Amino acid sequence: MIIMGGVNMMKGLVVYGTRYGTAKEIAEEISRTLKDENVDVNLLNAKEIRDHDVLAYDLIVVGSGIKMGKWTKESINFLKKNRDILSNKKIALFVSCGAANKEKSKANGQERYLDNISRDYLTHKPIATGLFGSVYDPNANNGLMFKFINRFIRKELEKEGKDPTQRIDYRNWDEIRTWSKNLIK
Repeated sequence: MIIMGGVNMMKGLVVYGTRYGTAKEIAEEISRTLKDENVDVNLLNAKEIRDHDVLAYDLIVVGSGIKMGKWTKESINFLKKNRDILSNKKIALFVSCGAANKEKSKANGQERYLDNISRDYLTHKPIATGLFGSVYDPNANNGLMFKFINRFIRKELEKEGKDPTQRIDYRNWDEIRTWSKNLIK
């Protein structure tokens, strides 16, 4: 905790892993929101972290995009490498994933991508977990597997009355901001 002008200022770190930029945008919004709440925040891409000292932080938020049911390896490596230090910190986890896009799949997404990761890589429960929506971009060049799966996604979107030729952002920015503010309460 930093003392500025006689006021204690919480120090926060937001670490994210991303493949297509969705989790990065969420991490940026979390950082902005925490800064607005007078938290001294550093934002780091897990891919670019080498030897970053996490001891100085009061709050550490770690997140990832989900692809094929998995966190980015860089975010997982951050959790593994810093497991002992994180055991003495306030930690929160978040993901951006398709499971958050529909009410019927949220419980499964919570368990697979947050509860299981917490159990496997942390020594104590996080103060919060955030299961946030994804972005569907039909023009993204996401490889052969995306093209295969995209046929099923397109049919599902058409059933829902949505245009599968358009980009659809399932993230709820107000929910993300509220979640972020609650991290410091």
